[in-house]
Amino acid sequence: MTLAAVAAYAFSGGDTVASAGGALAGVGTVILAAAILLRFPFAVPWAVLVAGAGYVVARVHHSVADGWAAAVGAALLLAAELAAWSIASDRRIHEDPALVVRQALTVAALVATAALVSFVLVGAAAVSATSGLLLTGVGVGAAVAAVAVMLRLVR
Repeated sequence: MTLAAVAAYAFSGGDTVASAGGALAGVGTVILAAAILLRFPFAVPWAVLVAGAGYVVARVHHSVADGWAAAVGAALLLAAELAAWSIASDRRIHEDPALVVRQALTVAALVATAALVSFVLVGAAAVSATSGLLLTGVGVGAAVAAVAVMLRLVR
């Protein structure tokens, strides 16, 4: 579902290049669906790579940093994690409910942290496109500090 949202967002650019990028992201979505249905875990990274490449192709002619890039990155990560989780799931094995909850919380924390760091980095990229080197350095420092804080909180 998340890769389908990435493909739809890539299509929303409206021009020919965005349509090609959206089609490529759509191919990634189909590859991911086939990987889940056929239980081919080796195809999951390729599906995410193709969908991400479709998003990048859709953004080729845009000179402004995309504010939704962080959400797209988090969606790609979430799609990969959920696909791997669903492929590894076996109905014959009864899992401990506490373990499932802990795994779900870990995935949610991972995606939320990745989205937060990505928002900071996209913000730094947007600022660096219009400002000087000093402000860019401050943005990169803030991104590094955010990662350090998140790693400290995880411990």
